[in-house]
Amino acid sequence: MTPTTTIIDLLRHGEVENDAVFCGSTNDTLTDAGWQKMVKALDNKGKWDLIVSASLERCQEFAQLIAEEDDIDLEVDDSLNEMDFGHWEGLCPEQIMKEEGELLNAWWQSPTRVSPPEGEDFHIFQSRVLAYFKNIIENNQGKRILFVSDTGPIRLIIMYILGMQDENLFRLNVDYACFSRLHIYHDEVGEKGCLIKHG
Repeated sequence: MTPTTTIIDLLRHGEVENDAVFCGSTNDTLTDAGWQKMVKALDNKGKWDLIVSASLERCQEFAQLIAEEDDIDLEVDDSLNEMDFGHWEGLCPEQIMKEEGELLNAWWQSPTRVSPPEGEDFHIFQSRVLAYFKNIIENNQGKRILFVSDTGPIRLIIMYILGMQDENLFRLNVDYACFSRLHIYHDEVGEKGCLIKHG
């Protein structure tokens, strides 16, 4: 087997209209500043063979424009969407602290064992994101791929590549329009990943 390298670029969406609240499944739109910051984040990053995007508007609209401008194949999938925060959707942390402070703190301390009320279980969330990510890698070895998604999925992908423990989810910061680059090396013994850039 000839060794190959798959280049994975990860881009979080920019600032959204309701940026102070939990908006996992909520379909918030980008602000003008958020859009421009995403454009700047991709400046001089080259051209991709494939763009994949979460289906939420804050990710998909930008990904679609980049794909159309550069004539790049685009794949949109719900698997890359943020975690559904259930009853916490649309609420800011301060509001939640007043009613469910203990539960919120427990979730922050242990996101793999505690879930938001009526929200998505961590392991289901992790499974859908990583299954999709692995499938994209398997079917596109040696290509350059741009993922446009949310904080949670990007954290999960980077943590998977670095072998981080699930409990450390919130130790990895992913700001608005954060750009990260991964290299996936494929050879006769399998594949291994490396974080090249983050932030």
